[in-house]
Order: sequence, then C-alpha cells, then structure tokens
Amino acid sequence: MKKIGLVFNSTVYLDKEILNKHNIKVVSLNILEGDNTYRETDITPQFVIEEIDQGHKVSTAQPSPESFRSAYQELFDEGYEKILTLVISRGLSGTYQSAELARDLLETRKDDVYVLDTLNAGFGNELIATAILDMVSKGTEFETVISRTNEIARKTGLLFTVSSLFHLQRGGRLSKTNALIGTVLRIKPIIQMTDEGELKPVHRERTVGKLIKYIVNTIKEDVKDKGTLHVHLVEQLSQDIIERISATLKETFDHPIITVNHYIGPVFAIHIGKKGYGIAWYAE
Repeated sequence: MKKIGLVFNSTVYLDKEILNKHNIKVVSLNILEGDNTYRETDITPQFVIEEIDQGHKVSTAQPSPESFRSAYQELFDEGYEKILTLVISRGLSGTYQSAELARDLLETRKDDVYVLDTLNAGFGNELIATAILDMVSKGTEFETVISRTNEIARKTGLLFTVSSLFHLQRGGRLSKTNALIGTVLRIKPIIQMTDEGELKPVHRERTVGKLIKYIVNTIKEDVKDKGTLHVHLVEQLSQDIIERISATLKETFDHPIITVNHYIGPVFAIHIGKKGYGIAWYAE
C-alpha cells in the first residue's frame, strides 16, 4: 500500500482539525480588491461582504502553478508516494489548470500526482472530500481511491439558492438579465451545477416551502433506488431552512447520511452574498 498525500484548494471548507489530522496541504485561491491581493485563507467572509457593501469591486483569481508545485513537493519530501489533488471545477475556475501545470513543473514523479476534475465546487467538493478521507484512512489503494472518487464526482448533484442574484452576476456566473428578473420579481431562485461543471438557473419559487419540496423531489428523481443517500448541507444566515430540509430528508429517505457546514468562505461569499444555502448529494 502506497502512502497517499492530499492537496485541496481553499474552497473545500473543511474544519482545520480535519485538515491537520490528515496533513492536507491547502492551496489558496486569491481575492482581488483594487490593487490589493489577499489569500482566501488569510481573510474572512465578513471582510468580503463589507468591501462589496462599500461599493468596492471584489473578484477572485486562481492560485499560481508554483503554489501547487510547492505543495506536491512538500508531500513527496514528507514521504508520501502518491498525491490526489481536489480542486474547484474547471468550468468555474482556472484552478484546475494551475494544478495540472504544477504537476508538469515537477522535476520527477509527475505520474504520481492525480488532479481530480470534480465538475463540482464548494460544498459539493466537501462531500466528495469526505469520501476521499474515509478511503485514505482505511488504507485503500490509490487506483481504487481515484476510480471511486471519479464515480462519486460524476453522480454528485448540487443545488443552491441566494438572497440576491446580483452577486452571481457580478462574479460572471449569471447574465445581468437573469439577475435582474430574479431580483425584481423577488423570487427564490435555484441554481444547479450542470454535468459540465458550470452554474445554471433551473427553477424559481416564491416560498421556502415550495423550494424545499422542489429540492427533495429533485433528489428523489436523481437517486431513486441507487442506495444510501449521502447529503451535505451548507448555509449562511439560513440555519432554520437547512434544518427544515434535513428533517424533510429524514422523513423521505431511509437513514440518509447528512452532514452540515455552517461556513461559506470568502471566495463563495463573493458570489452568494450575505445569505444563502445549498445541498449536495449522491447515493451508493
């Protein structure tokens, strides 16, 4: 069994205790504000929201290939024999490309680094990361970890909603027309991660109850009789709603495995804004 090292980008918002326990190397995305550049890991979501409220233009930038190369080399120097890298979907960020370029910058052992294209982001990747950590902790062979992780990534669904679509529009994730329509009508939009790893508005409702019903029905249609449902919920100032979603899932599915994250990091705060929640899932 070969020792497996893990490199995650900073938008996989796991607790620091978990990151330290598994010796995960975190490569930070960057936050741009005017002439200033901040590492995501060095600032808070509140900082980002305050900058936006003050009318400052805030955007994100991918990590440099060198930051990934350094993380790879550090793991190899620590005795790891294989490396699995988990990053945001290539359809949303150039982070995947940076991680791939970094592998080519290594003088040796390029073939011992695998960069996973999850076609997912944020809390969807957190759900995938949980499966990876479970396998690595059990001593699963590297090839098996890769094959199962790719399988989970392909079937992981993701839905989320936000209080204002203009944050997604400013970040280049939605058209200005879609953002304007959603805000003027005061609807509750649902954004979905597509099979190509991109974001797309798929539904809208006027009440939270109907929104929850749509989410649960979407999951039912997707997983059907494929096995145990694994769910990861995330929220920002929306704890009451995800508690309702969690309760409905427990009533609807047989012993679903549910985890919750009450933290949305600076990169996603730019796109989500002050309030929002989402759900990622797969069944096996």
